Amino acid sequence: MIRTIKNALSFLLFAGILLVLVGVARPAFADPIAQKSSQYAEITQALTDLQQLQSNPDADLKAEGYTADSLAQKLSDLRFQKYIQDTSEDWGICSNTTAATVGVYGYDPDHKNATPEIAYLGAGQTTDDDWACTGVFLPSDASVTGIELGGEGAIASLVDGTRLTISENPITGAIEFDAPIYKVLKAADTTLPLPEFTLADVATQVATAPVD
Repeated sequence: MIRTIKNALSFLLFAGILLVLVGVARPAFADPIAQKSSQYAEITQALTDLQQLQSNPDADLKAEGYTADSLAQKLSDLRFQKYIQDTSEDWGICSNTTAATVGVYGYDPDHKNATPEIAYLGAGQTTDDDWACTGVFLPSDASVTGIELGGEGAIASLVDGTRLTISENPITGAIEFDAPIYKVLKAADTTLPLPEFTLADVATQVATAPVD
């Protein structure tokens, strides 16, 4: 009887250790976004092209639309975006640390052929990791660090897998992002809805984005 109990306890201990090991190891077997995102090939190709441009002593950077500093910054952004896709397992998460509601774009990646739609993320909220946050709505009157809107509304689209924090500069009041933007899409660049809202209009919207 004692031996039977010892064997049972040994089995339960082994099973418990095995479950812990499986639980710890599971993320290692998850597919990174790089294997699923159509953006990855574009990012890696752009990175290769610009590395060649930077290493070419005879290159005319001005003709290519760069200065030495802007080229270095673009390369840094691309390397970070590649890293995001190589390591992230979630499609995209947005956190709003501003004091007002913001517009975000996203979709449910479990729904086949789903397309991003605009939703509103309340102050202090973070989107659910089962919902792919793909961009941020920028009203025409918004001031955004590093982005010139030119009086037009736009979408700051994100690299798949980005964990973005949306914040507000405490001195200037400008919207700030802690990750590089993939593309800035104006109305002519996208079929996604761009509401004719000001910052004040967005701030009054009811929060509708799925949150964690």
